[in-house]
Amino acid sequence: MIRKTLLFVTALVTAFVTVAQQPSNITGTAAPGKIKRIGLFKVLNGRLKEIATTVPDAQGRFGFRFTPEYEGLYSLGSGNPQSQQGLFRFYFKGNEELNLKLDQGAYELTGKNSPENQALYNWDQQAKPFHDKGLTPGGMSTYVDFFPEVEEFKGKLDGIKKTAKTGNKNFDKLFAEIVDFDFAYYATSYLQMPRTAHPSKEEMSDYYTTFNADKYLTPTLLNLPYGDRFLTNLVYRKVDLASKPGMDKLISTIGPDVLKGQYILQRLESVRSYSDFQEINNTYSKYFTLPEQIERAKAVELKLVETKIGVPAFQFSYPDLSGKKTSLADLKGKVVLVDMWATWCGPCRAEEPHWEKLNEEFKGKPIAFVGVSVDQDKPKWETYVKEKNMKGIQLHAGPGNELTNAYKVNGIPRYILIDKAGNLISADSPRPSDPKLKTLLEEWIKK
Repeated sequence: MIRKTLLFVTALVTAFVTVAQQPSNITGTAAPGKIKRIGLFKVLNGRLKEIATTVPDAQGRFGFRFTPEYEGLYSLGSGNPQSQQGLFRFYFKGNEELNLKLDQGAYELTGKNSPENQALYNWDQQAKPFHDKGLTPGGMSTYVDFFPEVEEFKGKLDGIKKTAKTGNKNFDKLFAEIVDFDFAYYATSYLQMPRTAHPSKEEMSDYYTTFNADKYLTPTLLNLPYGDRFLTNLVYRKVDLASKPGMDKLISTIGPDVLKGQYILQRLESVRSYSDFQEINNTYSKYFTLPEQIERAKAVELKLVETKIGVPAFQFSYPDLSGKKTSLADLKGKVVLVDMWATWCGPCRAEEPHWEKLNEEFKGKPIAFVGVSVDQDKPKWETYVKEKNMKGIQLHAGPGNELTNAYKVNGIPRYILIDKAGNLISADSPRPSDPKLKTLLEEWIKK
């Protein structure tokens, strides 16, 4: 029996299409023994995100039934989002059938299929030589054979773009863009792949010498499975890499802010230290205009937060009783002692008298005592703080907050000590009841 993955996703509206409301069916066969797993991916801002998987049966049969989140391109196959080898894109709007035969390096439509996917298949067949050469490392091909093929085929593109007459205006318009973007992506990717011979500047063919990267540096990239990868190619076409251009120079080649944000995130995801992250993020985070971009940056930050003395501390920001947010940046110039606690925590309450005493002893000194509650019941926290008249800056973060995740806080109370410059002293400092904490505070306020 065919094993199917059933996926129901809340319908969303994309920038260029209407809401998909009906489920679509995918039925196929894969080369038995060669393909062990098949993934279905949506396009999320020029990258692929897996939404379902299935395992072919002994005869290689597989299937999906899913409700598209949006009308547009999705990818299917045995590959992964990083290399995208073995992945093939299809168009779904809901209430259509996709029937295909899948191999590791190719696919074939079989049976009943939508006009949109038939048009994509016809184009993929025509473009296959360029796809395979442009995106496959190595091989016998060099610019000597590839450039003449590019020059010959580019004249056919306008005619191919007009072949899509599916009756779907959204798709027919998108198809013309797909043909242009695909061909440019394959042609520019070819130059980045390892070859036995590489052209000099003088040996570049007309297609490359007249190539206009700005034609493709548009938000259309966000709707393509390879959008992020192509973005890098386009930037490289506009700068002289031998001059070792800086970040400002690279970003200046990109027009739309949303694409600048995508490019910066690629850089952020490759940094290896929290201080490097902060340097880039503090300068360029203004270009993160999409919710998913902001989430990606935050995920990188949480991953990179270190617990060594002297590294930049996690930049928290949480509301107090009045709803006003206090951030670590607001406390610069003071030693900061963070108390991760909750009203239901017995050991936390046992530390309160010692916390209060420290507040009194260091009154007027450059120290900020910051209580960060992980209570789920915020009203209970508010009542508790008011009734106890708790000293220090009292903030509410709630359970599963970013500060907890950043420092892997598995138990409370947990005390985090930060110096006047916002750098970490200890991610797990002594408790207020331990005399060692007072000694630490006295030492660091002198620095």
